[in-house]
Amino acid sequence: MPALNRSLKWLSLCTIFVLCFALRVGVGAAVDAAVPVIKRADVYSDIAANLTRGHGFVAEPGGAPIMWRAPLYPAFLAVLYALFGEHNETAVFVAQSALDAITAMLIFYLGARLFSESVGLVSALIFALHPLSAYYSLRFLSEPLFTLAFTAAIAAWIVAVRVRRVMAYLAVGALIALAALVKPVALGLWPLLMACACYQLRREPRRALSAAIAWTIACLMVLAPWAARNYRLTGELVAVATGGGYALWLGNQMVSEGLEDWEVDESTRAHLIERRDVVLAPAGSSDRPLVSVSDRATIRSATEPVYITVQEDHAFSLAAWREIASHPFDSALLTVRKVFRFWFRIFLPDNRWAQPSIVLFQTVFLALAVMGMLEARRQGGILLPLMVPIIFLTAAHALTFATIRYSIPALPVMTLLMTVGLRVVVHRLNERWGVSLGLSWLRWLRAAPSGVSASLYRETPFMMRPARMKDSDGSKSCV
Repeated sequence: MPALNRSLKWLSLCTIFVLCFALRVGVGAAVDAAVPVIKRADVYSDIAANLTRGHGFVAEPGGAPIMWRAPLYPAFLAVLYALFGEHNETAVFVAQSALDAITAMLIFYLGARLFSESVGLVSALIFALHPLSAYYSLRFLSEPLFTLAFTAAIAAWIVAVRVRRVMAYLAVGALIALAALVKPVALGLWPLLMACACYQLRREPRRALSAAIAWTIACLMVLAPWAARNYRLTGELVAVATGGGYALWLGNQMVSEGLEDWEVDESTRAHLIERRDVVLAPAGSSDRPLVSVSDRATIRSATEPVYITVQEDHAFSLAAWREIASHPFDSALLTVRKVFRFWFRIFLPDNRWAQPSIVLFQTVFLALAVMGMLEARRQGGILLPLMVPIIFLTAAHALTFATIRYSIPALPVMTLLMTVGLRVVVHRLNERWGVSLGLSWLRWLRAAPSGVSASLYRETPFMMRPARMKDSDGSKSCV
């Protein structure tokens, strides 16, 4: 029986991977045909090309080593370039669709473990069909890889909360560090989740101490090679990258209302450059050349320095806090607006025609997710491991700068909660008017290979028991 169970698990996961991969490729191709997509964005592609050619982690041959970008996504692109040729858009899209399909497998696992097999499967399929996420599968940006790493860290934390073993906490620390090597913002999860784990283990101080030590050791071991590279180059301790102070400064400039530099008009951009030069002047680097907009199919920041030192990043951070302190009320209002931007605002001006549709789509999506949160809480589900990372990600970008792009890593968890909310809506419609919305087929999932194997992931003491709902024919099923 154990061997059969393992076979069913692998069959289920492989089936879900293939299905979600096919859906993601199909949706991505449709998005690519429907809207203008600038594939090579930021400087990631240039770094990857130089890595492939042996020039190192630089933006251009012979240039200064890059300090303000994390290494894993350029390394991922470099592997694809070495295998399929530089700037191969098809290879990048297919590879990132595969990353999204792996993320869908994690969604299925979380859904089956916390709620029910049907919630896990439907959530995985919804994520594969999600147009915003598919849009970023087309672009040379770190969202697909970061979403996978971020979701894996959440899944590992949920497992660690239950098993409370040192190896589980080691895995959480390592995955947080890997996510930070894609995007440094994830490093904030290290102390936050560790504090939550210590709170949960407050009645077992020895276990809490061992968890904190294991968490820290794993995180430091994964970060150590890159931190050593940064120390060798700068003589300063930089865990992943500089640029956090600059992001804080740029996102709290009242003159630009916290928008990124090339979202604003020319006069506002010129004002930002003047203010930037004032911050850099004490370091004697205000005349440093800017990252210009390339004549190739890429987009780069119009005002960000090519190389941000630790001292300059610290100067930007201090300047940002002075700006916030001088306009506390306006800064608070700006933070609220950035929360809205995080969930609703399209970044590229060329795609702003779709803004009303995005607002409507996201409003429905988030409303269902909130219903799912309330239902999970009502039925005794575990919300803390799911919600803490999402709240952290929202707050981090509300403090710096935010567009809907930065909410993509939150979609896996939000999709799970949205599916639970959708289940509540279907149940109420069916109960009041006998309307099932064509979802009665879900009861057959329990007999399908994916449903049978998904039930093997579920553990009653840990999960929220799924509601028993009546189908239109009067029978009961677990949806």
